[in-house]
Amino acid sequence: MQAGYPGYWKDLPYSLEVEKINEQVKKNNNKKQDSTFIAVSKRQQVRTPVTGNKSLAASSIDNLVSVLKPDQLKQCGLAYINNGIVRTIVDRSVYFINPERTDFVIEPNDELTTGLDDEEIKKIEQQIQDDTLTGDNGKSLNIKELRRKLVRINKRVRLHSALDKLLASTLIFGRGALQIVKFPNTINEEDGTNIKGEPRALKHLSSLRIKNIIADEQTGQFKGLEYDDGKPTQTGPKRYTSDQLIVGFNDDYNVLDNSNFSGLSAVWPVLEAANTIDVILAEDMPEVARQGWSKFGFLYAGTSKKSTINRLKEELEAGTFIVHNEQALTADVHDLSLDPMKLINVVVGLAKHMSIGMNLPLFMLFEDTANFATANQVMQVYKTGVLTRYRTWLQGILEDYWYDPILADHLGIDVKDVISAPIRIKAIFQDINFETRLDIITADEKLQNMMVFTNVDTAKDIDRKDIANRLQLEQNEINKAVFMQRNQDIAEQVAANKQGKPFQKKVDSSGQQPGKQSKVPSK
Repeated sequence: MQAGYPGYWKDLPYSLEVEKINEQVKKNNNKKQDSTFIAVSKRQQVRTPVTGNKSLAASSIDNLVSVLKPDQLKQCGLAYINNGIVRTIVDRSVYFINPERTDFVIEPNDELTTGLDDEEIKKIEQQIQDDTLTGDNGKSLNIKELRRKLVRINKRVRLHSALDKLLASTLIFGRGALQIVKFPNTINEEDGTNIKGEPRALKHLSSLRIKNIIADEQTGQFKGLEYDDGKPTQTGPKRYTSDQLIVGFNDDYNVLDNSNFSGLSAVWPVLEAANTIDVILAEDMPEVARQGWSKFGFLYAGTSKKSTINRLKEELEAGTFIVHNEQALTADVHDLSLDPMKLINVVVGLAKHMSIGMNLPLFMLFEDTANFATANQVMQVYKTGVLTRYRTWLQGILEDYWYDPILADHLGIDVKDVISAPIRIKAIFQDINFETRLDIITADEKLQNMMVFTNVDTAKDIDRKDIANRLQLEQNEINKAVFMQRNQDIAEQVAANKQGKPFQKKVDSSGQQPGKQSKVPSK
């Protein structure tokens, strides 16, 4: 082709475009084709880092750090809601710490009994029982009235159920709080003194709404907290002082810098295990169930007729045998199902990990153990170790925030002076026995033979309060009769001595002294 012939400039652009197209085709043929298969993305279950909701470098005693962020605390709460194992562990821990209605006992203060022998301590305890103990000013402490007041207040505020909520929140979120709602103060008409209102209710505060903790700058003691009650205010979160609250902090050891009163969630260390179990039960197990009854495969019908293909499809969905005359009909079947027991074993293993991580014996979660003796020993260790520690911790909470203020109001002193008061109020919990009733009776029988236990003690051990009360009343009547007879003998002895006559004890027709029981010979 020579330049200048007619139509040259007209044909030139077209030839160049053809060459461009040919070059692009060569490039496409040489280019490596990407696979149309893509990998299934893995589930992201990694926990976010624990950094708190404030910078550690800027934290101070008046700007305390919360170990977990609000969204992390919410994850712990969702785990309690969604995961049955987490809920079971938390609930059983709460039930063992606070099994029945919380009780109390009024006893001598340690300062009053230090250096005294057993007889002197028993004398003070008897004075408390008889309500004859007086204070430094010589006035009666009105202990009977204090007992009635405590029983009335505990029933009114439903202390037991409120403590269950406090314990659950503290274990799940690391800290929990109850607001003490009180009646208004009144004026005593006789002397014009101010009478503080009794507690009216215990209002459970949401741990997720606790914003900041207020602590004393010098002592580091808890002074109060800031709480977001959801109401629009111009002054910010509402403030509660320590005398308005009952608060609990779990494992509050100040692990991070200035993380006092943050507490550590018992759920957070096992959160990944709980999430894994939720995924297995919600996604994997249903998929295994769907694939367990049928196979996955490719079927070539041997024909292109839609009617034949649809008929074969209907027969396959029905799961019946197919009789056909299609020579080209072929099937390629693959078994993609998994053994469901493998997933169940994973769930069981994770549940054991969660039980150990949350301080609950495996026997409490997996009750099908074959060795009762071993399980009993494990429970005894749990009782004397973990359970005793939790109960001691709860006793301190109740005495500091509940019983000490009530005692201070009753005695008319400041709370800080309760430490030197003649009496104190101590929270007590029902003892938990893992032995059978036969084991308890056998052990108590030996103690009775050693003159250590009485019938009343045994009845209390087997939780028969009705029998214990009856036996106690019978014993009181016997002791009263013996005491009266002894006083009568002493009076008659004194009268006989004055008259110079020998004294003879009176006996009844059976030859026994009044008030004495005849012994029945053993067979």
